[in-house]
Amino acid sequence: MGASFAVSPLILSAICVAERDGNPPMTADEIAFMLELPREFIDPALDQLVRNGSIVRAGDHYRYDKDRSLTASELAEIELLHDELQAIVPLLEAIPPRLDS
Repeated sequence: MGASFAVSPLILSAICVAERDGNPPMTADEIAFMLELPREFIDPALDQLVRNGSIVRAGDHYRYDKDRSLTASELAEIELLHDELQAIVPLLEAIPPRLDS
């Protein structure tokens, strides 16, 4: 992923979807593993999301406050992320599958 890729809305989306699916709050390591991103991308984004109130940190776990609504800014970032992902889907589909021997 390039430097222009918005990591914070991706993390916020992952946390919201995981909780909606009934999964427990995740650690930074679990989030990094799930998104296949290095921790050096994840940690600053998690810190920023906690500072602006988008997510809550409880010990080593991060969760979305279900009683809180997304802000207009968060919704706009998630829509932008969705558009960016839609733009790369054709590129990903064009990659031939890897054949392991």
